[in-house]
Amino acid sequence: MISFIVIGMFLQAPNEILQGLVDIFTKPGLLITDYMVVGGVGATLINGALIGLVGCVILKINEIPFNGPTIAAIFTMIGFGLFGKNLWSIMPVMFGVWIYSRLKGKPFRTYIYPALFGTALAPMVTQVAFEFDWGVVIGVIVGVLSGMLIPPLSNHLLTVHEGYNLYNVGFTAGFVGLLFINIFRNYGLDSEIVEIWGTGLNPVLRWIFIPMFLSMIVLGIILSKEKVKEYYKILKYPGTLITDFVILCGFGNTLINMGVVSLIGCLYIELTGGQYNGATVGGLLTMAGFAAFGKHPKNVIPLMLGVWLGTNSRLLPFSVMPANSPGALLAALFATNLAPLSGKFGPIVGVLAGFVHLTVVSNIGILHGGLNLYNNGFAGGLVAMVFVAIIKDLKRGR
Repeated sequence: MISFIVIGMFLQAPNEILQGLVDIFTKPGLLITDYMVVGGVGATLINGALIGLVGCVILKINEIPFNGPTIAAIFTMIGFGLFGKNLWSIMPVMFGVWIYSRLKGKPFRTYIYPALFGTALAPMVTQVAFEFDWGVVIGVIVGVLSGMLIPPLSNHLLTVHEGYNLYNVGFTAGFVGLLFINIFRNYGLDSEIVEIWGTGLNPVLRWIFIPMFLSMIVLGIILSKEKVKEYYKILKYPGTLITDFVILCGFGNTLINMGVVSLIGCLYIELTGGQYNGATVGGLLTMAGFAAFGKHPKNVIPLMLGVWLGTNSRLLPFSVMPANSPGALLAALFATNLAPLSGKFGPIVGVLAGFVHLTVVSNIGILHGGLNLYNNGFAGGLVAMVFVAIIKDLKRGR
């Protein structure tokens, strides 16, 4: 996070960074809003770093131990700080979760992960405040209300897909976004998914993030020492919620896995001729975070292959979405939320799930109007629900 701030200050002048942050803070962060286009690369990296620092402070204050879920939460917060979340828009949602904890009479630390991941609804705040022009106060109130819905719904919806969707709070946020956008639409207000997509940033971002992911592998090898030979044990876990690789295999091997999984994402971008920008780097950082909490090469590659097959017009003459288009590229990176399906039921199921995920995520954003940043989590929950139900019913019938 500190490195992001240093790099950001190197890439833009102080006055440009300040203006960039102002632009980011006042821009509705609906999907897909690449902050590197809105405020510049430097300001965007600093915004992501500040959001990550807020998450770390909250974890520290609440004495949450360092483990796989905390890594996943912080990396996801930083990643989406590059496209959709800003330093102030995340606060009302987390405060809403805190209020819910008070109503339940339980410590806030009980709901710490719904609070951190629940910041997927940050666009709710900025959309109401600036796009609907209701003002910051109303935007904050709506953000708080949406945050209060996250804990009870996320607990319930986890049972729907049985832990086979790693982005469970994203699944939850989709329903919360669906609820609010329909209330807004009923009174003549609407929001639509936008496409602010950065291009031409590959030379800069490639040389920032690929070395960073490589350094994770090197540092992991150093920390693991002789235990590095045990990395293969990670590949044996299906990855269903909750699979904490830090506890199961050690931090060193987890760090190696984070680097390897992230580089697989980079390789996909390179092979498809895709763009490195705020959105795709956010996807890579999310992959890195969840490589401490369920993802590994064996269970993510089939899913990404399935997405690629769904975009390959040479194999499917009816394909209308190039593999390097914004939606398809993000689908490939974030479809890895279904890693447990691939890990538990095999690569063929993984490929099929990736293929289906592409079709679902490409059409589901309209349901919440882009208010849920974890759109792939919403789609993934539905895909996992269907696949788990079918597979388990077939097994019972034998």
